[in-house]
Amino acid sequence: MAEVQFRISSFLKDLIGRELITDEFVAVFELVKNSFDANAKAVKVIFEHQYNPENAKIIIWDDGYGMNLNDLNNKWLFVAHSDKRDGSEDKDYRDKIQHRRIFAGAKGVGRFSCDRLGSYLNLITLKNEPNAKIEALSIDWTSFEEDSNKEFIDIKVAHQTVQSVQYTNFAHGTILEISGLRDVWDRNRIQRLKISLEKLINPIQENDVDDFSIEIIAPDEILRDQKETDNRKIINGIIQNVVFESLGLKTTQIKVSVIENGGVIQSTLIDRGVEIYSLKERNPYNKLYDITISLFVLNRAGKMNFKKIMGVNSVEYGSVFIYKNGFRIYPFGEEGDDTLQIDRRKQQGFYRF
Repeated sequence: MAEVQFRISSFLKDLIGRELITDEFVAVFELVKNSFDANAKAVKVIFEHQYNPENAKIIIWDDGYGMNLNDLNNKWLFVAHSDKRDGSEDKDYRDKIQHRRIFAGAKGVGRFSCDRLGSYLNLITLKNEPNAKIEALSIDWTSFEEDSNKEFIDIKVAHQTVQSVQYTNFAHGTILEISGLRDVWDRNRIQRLKISLEKLINPIQENDVDDFSIEIIAPDEILRDQKETDNRKIINGIIQNVVFESLGLKTTQIKVSVIENGGVIQSTLIDRGVEIYSLKERNPYNKLYDITISLFVLNRAGKMNFKKIMGVNSVEYGSVFIYKNGFRIYPFGEEGDDTLQIDRRKQQGFYRF
């Protein structure tokens, strides 16, 4: 029996890029999660020349452990490969630093978020190891779109080893320079991104997230930031999510955790920071484990306090957010998204539902 094999069109890039990652905010989320998985302590999301479309750039710069040429060839350029999923993610390095993080991504397609954001990518990376060299890749995503008859592997990517970069204090990590932007990143869009990033990391889950910061830098918005009286509308600065701190003190909270390797469900009722009671019972759902659910009930005073702190009504902020490995699964919880079938009408009419 003769054997044949699949061929892969260069248009595969669109299928796992722009057609899979349709939202520009999700694209930024994926790249931020990649930085977290690279053991970065900080990631900067920089908007350059945002009101000049020809020169506009989004730069995502992290201080993670970076990549060498071997990593680029065998990991980053290996489409759909994920060492996070197969367990080969730099084991020696992880053992050395006693890595405590749970990986946020495992699909191997997050790198194609760059294509969703812009037509061109300049990747600069420096591995955190002795005698490391600065490696750079230049990718023109439009070259994959010219002819569907071309094989994916036949589209070449430019590589060079460089001696220096224009970024100061670049000791190790990865810098993604994205240009030819597909969206206009005006003040309103960046503000929406900031609000979405505030909800990205679960502040009540243990996944080393306290040692990870996200900062937005937009030089063209500094003057308007200085005139802004609402702190939540200020663009430049470190992303912070204070909503859970506020809710914990001003509301009634029900916390349910599946503990003891999935054998026990623990339910706790907390009112305005005071534990009312706690109950443990056997878990009848043998496929559920390592799950924590925190539900907050806002009374009238809680709703008023929420709006005062967050600047929006509680129903406009969202409802039930789902987090995996400390990072939010989008769009669960977004206003208008009723995937979990708990829209406003069901929240208000509990006798009817």
